[in-house]
Amino acid sequence: MESQVAPRQLAECPAQELEKIGAVATRSGVSVKTIRFYCDQGLLQPSARSEGRYRLFDASVYGELALIRTLRALDIPLPTITAVLEARRSGVCTCDNLQATIRAKAGEIEQRIADLQSLHNELNGLLRTWQRCGGRPVQASAGS
Repeated sequence: MESQVAPRQLAECPAQELEKIGAVATRSGVSVKTIRFYCDQGLLQPSARSEGRYRLFDASVYGELALIRTLRALDIPLPTITAVLEARRSGVCTCDNLQATIRAKAGEIEQRIADLQSLHNELNGLLRTWQRCGGRPVQASAGS
């Protein structure tokens, strides 16, 4: 039995506003292979398909790709990213679990920042200690 819903075709969206996957890849810096993977995983949705069945994307794909890259850099799992994107597209995020996940990740980032700041302070302390020794060159040992 065939679906009652017809897939969106090129005629529904002006061609000048849609780009093929290669153009999106070039402009975004994300490889074609990665964009296809994101589509296959349900993270990205083409706006339409050309008569030749090429994926066509509107300008919103760039914001979504930037968000995906940011969330992936934070080690957020793909299913969570999918939920974030769906909430973003709908404009409504009422999922307590999703919000809790994002808050927890924000807390982890704050902790990383604090840890890095502490390390930064330690390294600067070491540098100050070394600078007090007068900056004398290390003497070569007799066996060198």
